[in-house]
Amino acid sequence: MHKALKGILLATCLALPLSATADDEKKPEAIYDQMEVFANVLSIVQENYVEEVDTASLIENALNGALSSLDPHSSYVPPVQFVEQRESARREYGGLGIEVVSEDGYVKVNHALEDGPAYEAGIRSGDLISAVDGVVIKDKSLDEAVSGMRGPEGEPVTVTVLSPGEIQRDVVVTRAIVRGRAVRHRVEQGVGYIQIETFTNDNLTRDTKRALADIERQLGGDIPALVIDLRGNRGGLLTESVSISGLFLDGGEVLSARGRDGSDHQRYNAERGELYPDMKIAVLMSPGSASAAEIVAGALQDRGRAIVVGRRSFGKGSVQSVIPLGQSEGALRLTTQKYYTPSGKSIQGRGILPDVLVAFVEDTGEIRSRFREDSLRNFLINPDETDYEEKYEDIIYPPEDHPDDEDFQLNKTIEILKTSQYQTILDAQDERF
Repeated sequence: MHKALKGILLATCLALPLSATADDEKKPEAIYDQMEVFANVLSIVQENYVEEVDTASLIENALNGALSSLDPHSSYVPPVQFVEQRESARREYGGLGIEVVSEDGYVKVNHALEDGPAYEAGIRSGDLISAVDGVVIKDKSLDEAVSGMRGPEGEPVTVTVLSPGEIQRDVVVTRAIVRGRAVRHRVEQGVGYIQIETFTNDNLTRDTKRALADIERQLGGDIPALVIDLRGNRGGLLTESVSISGLFLDGGEVLSARGRDGSDHQRYNAERGELYPDMKIAVLMSPGSASAAEIVAGALQDRGRAIVVGRRSFGKGSVQSVIPLGQSEGALRLTTQKYYTPSGKSIQGRGILPDVLVAFVEDTGEIRSRFREDSLRNFLINPDETDYEEKYEDIIYPPEDHPDDEDFQLNKTIEILKTSQYQTILDAQDERF
């Protein structure tokens, strides 16, 4: 039997119900019997099904059916898709390094990346762009206007720019490989505010340090308190979650990742050298905060370095390894470890429970149903059975007259940071963990 087909049959048989005992199923002869059952079924389907069968597709679906019975994040990646994913991960596009919005028919530069080619060419936030390579883009859709700015790395493009108080001018910008910013920041009510949109950007830690330095400059001295907004953040790179946590911890554990046996156990520690040891910190979470975002919140909460405000997070606490199966055989995406916070609690299926439960929308009289990890079919059950559900009576809801254009969760978080309630919550963490 071809080794690739043998591997596929072996994996597929994970889902085949047989009458043998668990010990019997581990014996080599029992495994080959299961493989033979699958091969016979496949042969019968090929010969007798009412319509012609795409055998490759059938095997892929059988594989994914077997793997999805383990957990929702394990899957088989067929050869073509695996190649495309690897190429897509490496593929980058040339651009100008600006974020734009539409304003009065013009394309307005909302932000120019400091390391980007547009910034180096003199384009700044607030500038208006009216033409690209001589083609007028005024009154066009934003997608149409921006499409002409993208192109191969190293190629020049001429943009017509109108800066406040200056005459219109043509600026030649050489396209370069750029990445959008992963951090947005500002001073909010005298408090520093950082929103981390993604952990997939390997410049995240560098950009966060720059954001903190700019907040410090705006405040004219030390930052008294900081809100780290991770609402809706779906996670990303483990290395960045450890690095970001390390900005606010003086060494020590950020998380551990544990496999099936003791030998597959890794600890991830922060580097020594906390940036702002006296700064108050609050982390904002939502049911959409997952993975790397949960690692950061869990580490800062467990270590007594920050309070967590908002709603219980998603609960994605598992690690997937991508295992190539060989040339032209695709790959296996397999759950191999689970994440644990420094106090030894598993994130899987539970998430991070905030110290202060604050809702974003009005009270409906009951807790709204949220889509989380434990909503997924065949999610890995957390053996920790202690109560981890949100209690309706503990949730702070916006008042009925709260303005729709104001962020109630953020305002409440800042209120806590500015009062003695912050320290009271930190003290309560000592009892909780």
